[in-house]
Amino acid sequence: MMNEKNNLPMRKEYVFNDVTLSCPIAEGHRMIPVKTVCTVIDVDYSTQNNWLKKHPYFSQLYSLYPTTGADGKLYEMSCLSIFDINTWLGSIEPKQRRDGSLEKQYAFMAFIREKMIEEYKSIQIFQKENEYELELVELKEQKETELLETKNKVKELQGEVKQIDQTIEDIRVNRFTGQTALDFPA
Repeated sequence: MMNEKNNLPMRKEYVFNDVTLSCPIAEGHRMIPVKTVCTVIDVDYSTQNNWLKKHPYFSQLYSLYPTTGADGKLYEMSCLSIFDINTWLGSIEPKQRRDGSLEKQYAFMAFIREKMIEEYKSIQIFQKENEYELELVELKEQKETELLETKNKVKELQGEVKQIDQTIEDIRVNRFTGQTALDFPA
């Protein structure tokens, strides 16, 4: 999904405790900027950034994406998918934390879970709307087929009526000339 205005991935903004997270979609996933999350949960970004880049699992998922900063300008920020963010948050070691950061993290994790559910529900609604549209398209095709069959039947019946009318006209024209195809009554 691209933003037509600046040809960048569509972004959604989430606001948590007065902090705005500008989250682009990339490869079909909502991406969450790690630096902003570190600010929200009060852990050192530099340490987490280095750890994520070196980690055998997260390094494959951790990438730069265009997103909007707090100043409204466009930046590239290192992000994780909304599906992977809580796994990373749960892996932060106690020695990497500041006092009170764990409570902030749990609140943020609950917030992200809620956003994931909202995203999932919007996909379900989209799928239901698509299913309904497909049902209507199939129904329309069925009705168009019925209409075509009915039109063909009408043409057939009109032809039969025309043939009957022609026979009636022939009988009327030739009635007293003896040229009708009907036998005279006995």
